[in-house]
Amino acid sequence: MNPQQYQPASADGQKQLQAFRSFIESLQEPIYRLAHRLLQDRELAAQEVERTFVELFRRQAEQGFVPTTASMTTAAYRMLIHRCKMAKASGKRRLKPGKLGPRTILEAVDALPDEVKLLVSLKYECRLSYEEIGEILEMPPERVKKALWRSRERLSEWMEEPRSPLSFGLIMH
Repeated sequence: MNPQQYQPASADGQKQLQAFRSFIESLQEPIYRLAHRLLQDRELAAQEVERTFVELFRRQAEQGFVPTTASMTTAAYRMLIHRCKMAKASGKRRLKPGKLGPRTILEAVDALPDEVKLLVSLKYECRLSYEEIGEILEMPPERVKKALWRSRERLSEWMEEPRSPLSFGLIMH
């Protein structure tokens, strides 16, 4: 990729590019935390976040650096989630198996099935609203609320009495 190819020439273009940079900076930390939670590998998470931001940059450049919007945030999360799923499916790196008998809430969250872990991470680590999560995952906000409520109930039960990670299998059902 040639960075000069995507550089806006006008002063207005520079302002738009700066707005895009600010958008990326504001999203960098929560999106990395989500990638790390899903992949449980720091290097792989950083790599997928970087690739997501490069793709966002390319899309913005093709559109002439239009002002950043909430739909860009949604697109960034969707892209990252897709990339993380693909990275896990590729099997290039094996994830560490979940520990039995978690002692902390983070260990319990790591033991959740991927779909539930994603919901919990988007809500509590990325601090997104039910509506934003619903938009990202293409599901009604009420379903997001219900799944998170079930997850919290299950987590609190599991934290009181350690169980196998397989005991989370019924959270979404």
